[in-house]
Amino acid sequence: MGKTTKSKAIVLYFQQQIQDGFYQENEPLPPEAWICSKFDSSHMTVTKAMNELAANGYIKRVPGNGSFVSHDYRRSINKALTMSESFTELVRHSGQTPKTELIKYSLIKCEEASEISDFFSSSEKYIHYFVRGRYANDKLVCISYTYVSSIIIPNIEIGRLEDSFTKYTRELGIIRSSGHMELCAKLPTPQQAKLIGTPNIPLLKQSIYWYSDGRPLEVTFHYFIGDQYSVTQDFSLKYNEDGTADKTILRSKRT
Repeated sequence: MGKTTKSKAIVLYFQQQIQDGFYQENEPLPPEAWICSKFDSSHMTVTKAMNELAANGYIKRVPGNGSFVSHDYRRSINKALTMSESFTELVRHSGQTPKTELIKYSLIKCEEASEISDFFSSSEKYIHYFVRGRYANDKLVCISYTYVSSIIIPNIEIGRLEDSFTKYTRELGIIRSSGHMELCAKLPTPQQAKLIGTPNIPLLKQSIYWYSDGRPLEVTFHYFIGDQYSVTQDFSLKYNEDGTADKTILRSKRT
């Protein structure tokens, strides 16, 4: 992993502070001189970080007055992840019939899941863990691994895991307030290869981290089977006077 730049360190610091509620919406951030001193950085570096925070909806910059906290990042993340929020909705939007098969469910100690243990709060001793096969028109498309807070959801009706978990949480009155998504390519593990029938097809790993009222709620890793999943987009570009471009998505389809 590459070294974190000072600019990125500033961005990550304030993103976490804002997500954790240390700064409230419309509250001013400290003066840039204070940020320069804290991170031993130049004004140019701080300006770059503030511009990135503004572009991602964490702050609003007011010339002559400073930077103020914004919660637009929650709305923009939720909009960007609308089709990622529910696999069931994703399949239905593609015109296919979804089906979910529960492979495993258990209540595990948080420290047993090293990949996500740092995501949940220290008071989270146990978490729900379940593995599901996700189908479109009876064809296995995805394997999902999900970890859920047992503080926010103490009990899960196991039978509901063979349907949309997103729908289930909505029925429980639990609202996902914000999220974070990452994508990367992976080769299947021996267990995954057994499920999909081959070790030679690459998988697209989609990692989604969900919060509810700022509290860590859920981590889901979707492993999409490479030859069963694709994304297509049509878009237009509008160039600004400074040479940068704004992209507008005209059509996005996942199959």
